Amino acid sequence: MQKAAPKSLHEVRAFLAEKLGLRGPFWRAAESMDRAVDLGMIQIDSIIRTGLRNHEIVWAARSDAPVADFYKMVYGERRMLETHYPIFATRRDWLPQFLQDFHKAVEGSMHYEELKPIKRKLVKQIKASGPVSPGELEAERIIGGFNTVKATTKALEHLFYEGKVQVSGRTKNFHRQFDVTENVAPELLKHPRFKKSDHDRFMVESALGVLKIASRNQLAQRVNHHFGNWRGPGLPESRKLVDRYAREGLLEPITVKTDDGEETWFILAKDHAAWDASTTKADDRVRLVAPLDNLLFNRDRFTQLYGFTYKFEAYTPVRQRRFYFALPILWKDDVVGLIDGKREDGKWLVTGLDLTKPVDADALREGLHRFARIAGAEKVAAGRKVADKWRKFLSGSTKD
Repeated sequence: MQKAAPKSLHEVRAFLAEKLGLRGPFWRAAESMDRAVDLGMIQIDSIIRTGLRNHEIVWAARSDAPVADFYKMVYGERRMLETHYPIFATRRDWLPQFLQDFHKAVEGSMHYEELKPIKRKLVKQIKASGPVSPGELEAERIIGGFNTVKATTKALEHLFYEGKVQVSGRTKNFHRQFDVTENVAPELLKHPRFKKSDHDRFMVESALGVLKIASRNQLAQRVNHHFGNWRGPGLPESRKLVDRYAREGLLEPITVKTDDGEETWFILAKDHAAWDASTTKADDRVRLVAPLDNLLFNRDRFTQLYGFTYKFEAYTPVRQRRFYFALPILWKDDVVGLIDGKREDGKWLVTGLDLTKPVDADALREGLHRFARIAGAEKVAAGRKVADKWRKFLSGSTKD
């Protein structure tokens, strides 16, 4: 049999964008929840400088449905559930596998014994009075979080890892609300123990289910992430798991021509038809991508595919950063630059624009104005750091 010709990075980018919902028509409202669940995991973040939080930008980059439908999906219909740390909206049917060993994250940890009475009281309180938010509770502060944290907040974290409570919603101020598991996802209380081989297979399959396509090392990194630092096998063992399930046919190898030669990447075998059907016909829409979008779940892959290293600078000291919440600009399956901005006083102000590759001006304006409308802005303006050409062209009413 003749060996298949290696695929280009351009073909990989096209397939990845297709599988991640970042090319073609925006999702219709009727299909948006199902399509979002197929992403596997969506990172939730509270920063709202742009007028939209990270997960809301993830939704807006793909869907014409209102952002409110994201919250309906997670906290209403609960097709996905929010995990505590790391904070993701995660496929509900994946949670039994992920939660199987979560208790190992807290057993024997600092304050574990002293928090037991507080945990018992919290469970009783929730059962009697309904969901609680950590901000509603009064308690002494203990070591935890970035420095110190309220004992009740830490107790809720322990209860989540022990499977006794789940994140059931968010307050108007975006604080987490916790309810007992039987009220949120009762199946998580009685799920069976999984055999190691089945559990390992799930971790590999879910990791590639999130990444969609990845090299051996990129996939191994995500596998280890899905296991979690407290129980993960480590990168060498994760690479062995990737090799094992490639041999067993769960993964399909794709030879990719990179700048350094040829490299084996993987897709899920069940995505073979999608790979064959993918086309490199470019999408003329400009999409502004969230800093923590699924497209950036592996930064090594992002650099390899798009030619530059993205840095999330929101927590970088002001004097050491170029941007605050820079959004990659996706056009024709390529990242053509970064845009930073904020919503204020009814407008979306562009505070930074760095175009590293050519982009159609009309497409950029349309993509930016669509984003600004979804973010609740009535017009777009640009600051002095933006080049005159773009400052004038991009500015204007979002209703035009």
